[in-house]
Parts: sequence; structure tokens; C-alpha cells
Amino acid sequence: MHQDNESAHNALSVKQFLANKNITVLEHPPYSPDLAPCDFYVFPKIKSVLKGTHFVSVEDVKAETVENLNSLTEHDLGNCYEHWQHRMQLCVNSEGTYFEGDSS
Repeated sequence: MHQDNESAHNALSVKQFLANKNITVLEHPPYSPDLAPCDFYVFPKIKSVLKGTHFVSVEDVKAETVENLNSLTEHDLGNCYEHWQHRMQLCVNSEGTYFEGDSS
């Protein structure tokens, strides 16, 4: 299981639950957008679709964003997972230190 360092994810009760279920947890550095699927895949994808669009209200922005999230396909999610695996391997290769880019 991969999770960020959100305090809710680091609560003792969560850690105990995962340990009791023998779930291996892959922690990532405190701030690492290179490893957060929303940061490297979902947000840029939605941002590119919404770029240049003028909205009348915040509700319109929310509705369009939800529509775009709901339109993500199984292929999109598979693509995101492949990118995530690649980025995790780059992090392992760099022994957790900062690295730039999405290539090896």
C-alpha cells in the first residue's frame, strides 16, 4: 500500500491496523509530488482540459472538474499506475533523495 505522510495516515491506530493485517506500507518523502498520482497525473490532466475556460461561478468549476474526473477511463488509470511504478523505481534508485524528471 502506498500512502502519503498525511497525519491521519500516520496515526497509531492506522499503523497498528495495517501491521495486524500484514500490509506492507511504502512511505514516501514528506513532500513528493513526483510520487503522488494526483499531483503528477490527475491534476495536470484536468488542468489541461480546463485551461482557457472562463467560468461564471465556482460551482461551474466544480461541476466541470467532477465531470472530467468521472470521464477518466480504465486505460487512464492504468496509465497513471504505470507512471507511478516508474516514479517509485526512480525514487528507490535514488535511495529516496530528490530527483528531477520522469526518466531514468
